[in-house]
Amino acid sequence: MEDAIRQLVADASRHQNDPGPFLALHADDTSLVNFGGRRVVGKDTVEQAMKAALATPLAKVVTSVEVADIRFVRPDVAIVGVLKRVSDERDGDDDPLHATEGWLTYVLVENDGRWQIASAQTTPILKP
Repeated sequence: MEDAIRQLVADASRHQNDPGPFLALHADDTSLVNFGGRRVVGKDTVEQAMKAALATPLAKVVTSVEVADIRFVRPDVAIVGVLKRVSDERDGDDDPLHATEGWLTYVLVENDGRWQIASAQTTPILKP
């Protein structure tokens, strides 16, 4: 099960700028809170927000991830802690307090033998 969960996290990262495959990894009622604190609920709303963001300079903000831990609440529910690193290639972003890392917490559910993202929340790690 852990291998499948790690693969799901890797796939979500790989498809972060490709709405179709990215959304296929999520439950219909998914809830996401992004790095900036914006919360969106449901695949349709996530798709709209994602497409809108990708049409802006935010498309130049790319993240990489590293699974830190996996905890099973039940055999079909897992909480996954992920270190998220941000590469911001936008012009003019020189804010010294801008976070370049965050903790991403996933709540994953298994439906019909397939793990899906039910919830994701990123908390920025601010520079000291």
